[in-house]
Amino acid sequence: MVDESDADRILRERERRRSLERNRIEDARRAREVELDRLEAFERRAGPSGGAGRRPRVVLRPVPQAEGESSEPDLDRNGQEGTSRNVGGAVVPPAVGRFLETDPTEGFDLQRLNSIRLSGLIESVGADAVLLSSLAARAEALMQRIKQELDDPLSAGALLRDLARRWYRESPSDPEWISRMPEQWGGLFADSRISGGRLQPWINRRLYTLRTLAVRSGPLRRRIARGLGRDRGADLALLRTPAQQIHGEVAQAILDDLAGHPRTGDAPVPLVRLSELAVRRQLTTINDSLALLFHAPETGPFVVLHPNRYPDCDELVLKPPTAGANGAAMAYSLVSGRYARKGAGRGKGSGSGESEPSGSTDEGDSRAEKGEIDPAAIWDADPVPLAAWKGLLETVHRERRRLDAPPKDYRGRPAYTTLRELLLSDGAARRTFVAVRWRGRPAGLPILVQLLQKGSLAPEVSTDHEYLEAELGELAQGDPSWNPPDGRWSMPGWTVVREGGHKDGFRFRAEPTSDRTPRPG
Repeated sequence: MVDESDADRILRERERRRSLERNRIEDARRAREVELDRLEAFERRAGPSGGAGRRPRVVLRPVPQAEGESSEPDLDRNGQEGTSRNVGGAVVPPAVGRFLETDPTEGFDLQRLNSIRLSGLIESVGADAVLLSSLAARAEALMQRIKQELDDPLSAGALLRDLARRWYRESPSDPEWISRMPEQWGGLFADSRISGGRLQPWINRRLYTLRTLAVRSGPLRRRIARGLGRDRGADLALLRTPAQQIHGEVAQAILDDLAGHPRTGDAPVPLVRLSELAVRRQLTTINDSLALLFHAPETGPFVVLHPNRYPDCDELVLKPPTAGANGAAMAYSLVSGRYARKGAGRGKGSGSGESEPSGSTDEGDSRAEKGEIDPAAIWDADPVPLAAWKGLLETVHRERRRLDAPPKDYRGRPAYTTLRELLLSDGAARRTFVAVRWRGRPAGLPILVQLLQKGSLAPEVSTDHEYLEAELGELAQGDPSWNPPDGRWSMPGWTVVREGGHKDGFRFRAEPTSDRTPRPG
């Protein structure tokens, strides 16, 4: 025998072991096939009722109606709605029929599926092997489709908007909304929780329980085949990443609040479940999830419905808690855009649901002059006194709050004109403006305030001079794109001179003048 090298011996030993493993796998497969054939033959001999043959296969077909025949559903002797079936076919309970009609593709209806009581389907089927197998297969297919729909933030946000639109349109005129909708919407995105326990599990958990019971109650052959198989689709449909779990809990908390609070005019709706979830979780975690669901900034507010997309609905905004709130003060609310615009003019102690626009009463005028005005409503007020902006800035700075972002068309609103006029004429207001924190603060206005405070300014960022020149052009000529040839802007009370150039950097110098013609406050 020719001497083998070490490499040849290793290769020969590896091939021998592979051959033994292949033979072992083939023997195990043949043994499983023999066992399954034996069980199948035993079932054919015994049958479900002791006779030969299998149970007939379930066929869910509507019975064709003759011309002139009533289309009302058939009722049995107890007055209950029955299910049409062929002669000799299996009796399908109505609840089981509705569940099997829910297809994961064309006939998929998540709200209809969530309203079916899945816990009672196994008892209604009994020992029917065919129906049990159909329930297990349909439950597993639906679980995978539901995971695809709800674990995607964009898809979940779109569904949440549709349900919020239904709440907006139907809840005011539905006297049974509170008694009917919590059960219909409970457990749709995640577990519905109430104080003291869990109200309803997530729909995928209920489907997983239904599938497990259907397999355990089915034939022995199917239980062995399920155990030997490597299909773990149902198990994967239950798994969620921490981010997906948070998204589901946030969406379900909003849905539970809408189901338990019908809309009453334009009055705000307190989102108690969402607020309790924010106490358990961190506030920034909830806001990040809301930003993904509604495609908005993390700081809010989060627009749920907007007339541009839903013309039959008013603007609906989810407002987060104020900065620094904790415990019971951490409260989310769902506010109508119309109510937010009216809220500034509501007097203290008003108990009615209606409110007057800002500036429509003497009380509203006096509150505006003192700075007691809603920061979100000041952008809709016309006119806006100088004292209103000054008092608002002082109040926000004293309470260490944060101003919300202005609307997109803020430059054309009277409130912005009044704010610039105040900053041009009042040094104390300029100091307060710099100290106040503001979400989405206008880009050019802080640079202008720094220039007026210091007297000279060299922008550190190359694009800052463009924002500053836009403010100067609008103040001087009413046109943000206007650029003076000599680099001098004249505005009420100030003259700004530009020095330098693109190569060595721009420098701006502000000089006070005696031309001060502020608008009457």
